Amino acid sequence: MPIPIIDLFAGPGGLNEGFSHIRDARGARVFTSVISVEMEQWAHQTLELRALYRRLHDNGDTREYYRYLRAEITREALFATAGDLGREARAEALRATLGKSDSDNREIEQKIGAALTKAGTGECVLIGGPPCQAYSLVGRARRTNDEEFEEDHKHFLYREYLNIVRKFRPAVFVMENVPGLLSAKNKGVKMFELICSDLRGAGYTLHPVNPADDCIRNSDNPKRFVVHADEFEVPQSRSRVFILGLRTDLKLTPASLTRARGEAVTVADVLKDLPKIRSRLSKEEDSAENWRAAIAQLGKYRFDHLNERFRETLLDRIAIIPHGYPLGRQAVQREKAGPRRLAEWFIDPECDLVINHNSRGHMRSDLMRYFYWSQYAEFYGKSPTLSEVPHFLRPNHENVSGDATELPFSDRFRVQIDARPSTTVVSHISKDGHYYIHYEPKQCRSLSVREAARLQTFPDNYFFEGASTDQYRQVGNAVPPYLAKQIATLVHAILTGVSARNAKDAKPLTETHASALRGA
Repeated sequence: MPIPIIDLFAGPGGLNEGFSHIRDARGARVFTSVISVEMEQWAHQTLELRALYRRLHDNGDTREYYRYLRAEITREALFATAGDLGREARAEALRATLGKSDSDNREIEQKIGAALTKAGTGECVLIGGPPCQAYSLVGRARRTNDEEFEEDHKHFLYREYLNIVRKFRPAVFVMENVPGLLSAKNKGVKMFELICSDLRGAGYTLHPVNPADDCIRNSDNPKRFVVHADEFEVPQSRSRVFILGLRTDLKLTPASLTRARGEAVTVADVLKDLPKIRSRLSKEEDSAENWRAAIAQLGKYRFDHLNERFRETLLDRIAIIPHGYPLGRQAVQREKAGPRRLAEWFIDPECDLVINHNSRGHMRSDLMRYFYWSQYAEFYGKSPTLSEVPHFLRPNHENVSGDATELPFSDRFRVQIDARPSTTVVSHISKDGHYYIHYEPKQCRSLSVREAARLQTFPDNYFFEGASTDQYRQVGNAVPPYLAKQIATLVHAILTGVSARNAKDAKPLTETHASALRGA
């Protein structure tokens, strides 16, 4: 039997997806999600659908799932056709809010207990991370009322996670959050120290998952808990705090991840194979010709101050803007075999579709900006700041004046450079695409949902429910599944008594605990 997973504050299931990919020598799943708790409607629906996909895949027949992705059947028809598997998936994905009320918490705990009883073992692994808005540096910068900030209940949602730790005593837990947690304070109290103290008090030793040879030597330095995803083959410069908790009585030996060798995985490595699409033209009639004409308006402006070679390149490109690319859609036909890197991770041989490859709409003024910004990035190898672009392309905001060199958000338009990992994909991508401009000028748009999901390392058959805005938000809030898979491999090695870094030094579990964790 696989090891049961409890997933709290699950989002769309990035951590869960990584754990679900670990297989034993027979090809069976090592971990199984018995319950995922998420409050947001569309993330919950995504979790529910993925829970069904795993069951259909293990049952050897995913045809109806792919019919749903092609919009040939409805969601209800898919779950009805799946029968017991559909009912099991819906029981696993629980839409509920931890910390809303004592009665809600009791109901959630009862369902977790019932799920573990059904799994046949009291031992489990707990994953997830409390919402990060109270800890994020950007969120804190935007809050002007200190008293309101200190009273924000999100500061203490970790206690809901802690209550589950105390009640169900997982053998291991993995807690994830933003790096801002390390510096966050509430009424003078350092939140990271408070959280760690409470977790240790529950009977756990806390460990980073970073390699032991990390440049941060001081074991008391909280920065050792920060994981940089691009060091582990994630094509994104994403930093997150991961706390690995080991139950004290099991005397488990901690282990750490192994950094990838070789060059970092880049934006182009994982996006270049995807079908080329154009954006919609918003706030006016959209057509390929109108879209092209909107960008071509750049040609009427003078660029005398620009580097001569760049000016010639820009004007030449304006003259040959293509207009044959289609709009993105929920499902488009795959055109190429797969990306240059991580192809086996992303591509399902049973699926010939690219899903959630939606293109959003852009105003005429933003289309011109995107075209210029991406041309600049292609020529100079970096995304320009507002001070490096012509005045007529700068936003018409009161605080954008003069040479624009002192603006706090001078990079509010940002191209994702093809030869480097992307910048951090965050939930703000749901509001606009200004920070996520595609590197190829001819496409002249922000990233599609699927492209953002690729940078987050979601497999291509992972479907996000809801409107495009909801899908973007889910992707931005997730843990990269490919990083989660490496952490899951680490957890499995710890539980089975084999250190991922040094097997000969590992101390195995007692036979009683090992048998329980293996479901024997």
